[in-house]
Amino acid sequence: MQTVTLKVDDSVFDKFKWLISHFSKNEIDIVNEIDATKLSLKDFDYISDEEMLKLKQISSDYKNDKKDDFEEYVV
Repeated sequence: MQTVTLKVDDSVFDKFKWLISHFSKNEIDIVNEIDATKLSLKDFDYISDEEMLKLKQISSDYKNDKKDDFEEYVV
C-alpha cells in the first residue's frame, strides 16, 4: 500500500471524508502520522494569552448569568 499526504481545505473536508468512507479499510486507511520536526506555528491554530483571558472572561460572564452583551438565536 502507498502512503500519500494531503492537505484538505476545511470547506471540503467533510466531502473528502465522505468519499474516503466509501472504500474498505483494505483499500484506503487514514493514517495520522506527523513528523513534529517539520511543523511550524502556521500548522497550528494559535491564540494569544491576552485573547485567551478575554475568552475566559466572556465564558465566565455567561456562566454567571451576565448575558446583557449576548444575543441568543433560535435556529
